[in-house]
Amino acid sequence: MRRAVSRIVENRTLLTRFFSSTSPLFNNEDLIESIRERIARNRRILQKHSSSHLKAREVNASISNLRQSMASVQKKQKAAHEPPANSIVNIPSQVSIEVLGNGTGLLRACFILRTPLKTYMFNCPENACRFLWQLRIRSSSVVDLFITSANWDNIAGISSILLSKESNAMSTRLHGAMNIKHFLECIRPFQDSDYGNCKYPSQVEERPYTMESYEDAGMKVTYIPLSPPLGLKNKEKNSKVNNVDVAFLIEMKEAARRIDAVKLMELKVPKGPLIGKLKSGEAVTLPDGRTIQPDQVFSSHKVEGEKPILLVAECTTEEHVESLLNSSSMQPFFNNEKRLDYMVHLSKEELINTPSYKTLMNKLSDGDTTHLLINEANPVIPAVESVYKHTRLLRSISPSLFPALHPIDWSGIISQNEELSQKENEFIRVAPLQRYWMRKGNSLNEEPIINNLLASEPELTEKAKQLVTDFQKLEASIEKNCEFPKITFFGTSSAVPSKYRNVTGYLVEASNESALLLDVGEGTYGQMKAVFGEEGCKKLLVNLHCVLVTHAHQDHMNGLYTIVARRKEAFESLRIPYRPLVLVCNRNVLKPLKTYSICFENIENLLEIVDISRHPLTPPGSPNGPPGKRPRLPSPHLPPSRDILDDMPKSFDKNVWKLEELKAVQVHHTRMANGFVMRVAGKRIVFSGDTKPCDLLVAEGQDADVLVHESTFEDGHEEDALRKRHSTMGQAVDVGKRMNAKNIILTHFSARYPKVPVLPQYLDTENIGVAMDMLRVRFDHLPLVSKLLPIYREVFVAELFELTIKKEQRILKDKESSEKKQQKRSVKQSS
Repeated sequence: MRRAVSRIVENRTLLTRFFSSTSPLFNNEDLIESIRERIARNRRILQKHSSSHLKAREVNASISNLRQSMASVQKKQKAAHEPPANSIVNIPSQVSIEVLGNGTGLLRACFILRTPLKTYMFNCPENACRFLWQLRIRSSSVVDLFITSANWDNIAGISSILLSKESNAMSTRLHGAMNIKHFLECIRPFQDSDYGNCKYPSQVEERPYTMESYEDAGMKVTYIPLSPPLGLKNKEKNSKVNNVDVAFLIEMKEAARRIDAVKLMELKVPKGPLIGKLKSGEAVTLPDGRTIQPDQVFSSHKVEGEKPILLVAECTTEEHVESLLNSSSMQPFFNNEKRLDYMVHLSKEELINTPSYKTLMNKLSDGDTTHLLINEANPVIPAVESVYKHTRLLRSISPSLFPALHPIDWSGIISQNEELSQKENEFIRVAPLQRYWMRKGNSLNEEPIINNLLASEPELTEKAKQLVTDFQKLEASIEKNCEFPKITFFGTSSAVPSKYRNVTGYLVEASNESALLLDVGEGTYGQMKAVFGEEGCKKLLVNLHCVLVTHAHQDHMNGLYTIVARRKEAFESLRIPYRPLVLVCNRNVLKPLKTYSICFENIENLLEIVDISRHPLTPPGSPNGPPGKRPRLPSPHLPPSRDILDDMPKSFDKNVWKLEELKAVQVHHTRMANGFVMRVAGKRIVFSGDTKPCDLLVAEGQDADVLVHESTFEDGHEEDALRKRHSTMGQAVDVGKRMNAKNIILTHFSARYPKVPVLPQYLDTENIGVAMDMLRVRFDHLPLVSKLLPIYREVFVAELFELTIKKEQRILKDKESSEKKQQKRSVKQSS
């Protein structure tokens, strides 16, 4: 072996010498080729010797065993989710279409196709993961995601679905639109650190429409690409980069027949595993030598009332509709050779009324097709029970701080029946949670879902009633002398949304004509729509001048694209010339935005970007910068505090915006994370963003009128807060005191506090309040926020008691753990 190595080294030296010399031998190609062959031969000898070594054989054997083990695990996982098609138990006995979002309210258009074994989801908008529980579905059961059109409304919730799955979950398949996995890879590094290690995109399988179809044990799905003429792509009316929509034709496989007990007895099939094999579609041999085929024991009865064929389509333009009309997959249905049972229409209302769409409807107007329409013009129904009931409870305490949620005049019970749907010509305008059967099956184990938003909350105690009465008297006595600025809390949860809290989003209104958003987590627009209503949202978005993003974690910026899209639509709806939205952020926020613009829709042209991670033209002296000898050269470090007003575009008008000061302050969270200090309508407001306690923020925010500070953890979790670069409640209060802030509002609570965080008594000594979703506070009402704490302690007494129990259990567990460690040390020392 050593000899082979020495030969290779020797030959390499010769070859180098020949190539580097000016000798005539340099041109002798035969000699050069001969040397190369000797090197290759000696390399093969070296590989042979090395592979025959004992250690090499052991390593190869270990690798082989590991591969076999991995293959076995993957096979078992696949068998659990992808059972063999010939097994009768794996053909779904019931299949239903269930509406998750009907295109209005808190959730855009999406629905699921549900079987006892699998869940197929069609489009995944913002907040889909948060509200899947409404249909009693876990994110881990969603394996197949079908995307009809490449736009943000259809893909915004995919990352949340992936992150909420367990580590051993099967790969998620993305069907239809292209480049989604590429975008997920782009945003993966910017997921919140609270998640730990991100589990995708290694668990994502992309199946673009070019793969033509998908098939499993229950159904076959045909991809129908809808592509307009190439010249249309450059037209102003269609700004999509990925211009191909995808329709999905779903055909259920024939329902499984059941074993007939009478036939089993007639054929004298014994009890035991043979019957199980027959159920799985396998032939069996009896002890007497007879071979029994599955068809001999299956009942001849078929499931009645089946509607096995479904078409799902979302068309962006009339040209896409024409493409669907010309599709070869659809001709059998247009010619009455096949019957289409259901069609789910996801197209926008403006397209539904076009001549091309009416032609499509005429071709399918045989009376046998049920047309389900899911779009923005559907009935607005507040289907999310937790959000509306919780806000109604808070509003009963303080009507001035918690507005009534839209639709304000709605009352009723939401169920999976068809009472809330609206029949309109050939269409059924569906409501959230509604269910339509494709295969009903013989028996149903699931109870229908019913939400009663008007159900009364548990009766308040006498003490709580008295506290509420006293509070409302105080509320009525406050003089309304300073309406602006107003602060609205659209989301107060940390990292992930909970049943009662959305992720971060704050609105600051300087006047009736000027507003800015600070952070826009996923679902911010839905929360905004619930507070302001459809028309109120349009007016607000037109008056929205600026969006400030503290850092690039998804719970602070994933709602940005929706805000930009809805704002453009608001200008068009109100027939006002469009004004670009100013976006103040760092370059990590811009990376996914640019990727989205390249892959799906170009939204960069709707923005004026102020990149605070770039060096200013005349950088101020930075305490973090090196003491250079040439002060004119820019520092390699960004200034820790930066005046943003100097970098604003020409559209900035201090008088209209009523924004007199705006500073970005570097804080201790992720790289380039910032807090913001601003003076709006004459009042100084400080937003911490996500951070550990930050002395620089204290210095820059001195004498603030209000500090909005993150308070992710309760006291006692200082180690967790330090590791994840967040603050505890006590640390946040200390920052406010050192800042000399007149009012402190705590927010950004961990999802372990779904309704209310822990409320220690020391909060009552200062003007310290706790934010709730939908809290909308005008400046002269700021002192009221802190007066709510005693009421919360009485109203949420059960939740707070449970948090106390968990805290005591944790303390006891830590104490036992430390005692065991101490005992081990004592034993070691004595030995």
